[in-house]
Amino acid sequence: MIVQIVGYILALVLWSFVKIQSLLSKQEKKEAALYGGLMGASTIIGSLLIAQVDIPSVVIPFKVIFEPIGKMLLKQ
Repeated sequence: MIVQIVGYILALVLWSFVKIQSLLSKQEKKEAALYGGLMGASTIIGSLLIAQVDIPSVVIPFKVIFEPIGKMLLKQ
């Protein structure tokens, strides 16, 4: 599993480096920074998923916010 994670990280880092260099050569600094941030987050999340770590859902905060509103509407 460690070899898979290292291979995954290495592949994403190399691909990101090539893509960021391409964006920087076109003077697209904001896009390069955004791309780097998204790929960094993707690398971390992907590595955790490969390691079979339970990651909480991104839906939970929305559920906490909107569930009481829905229940209130259904009672009317």
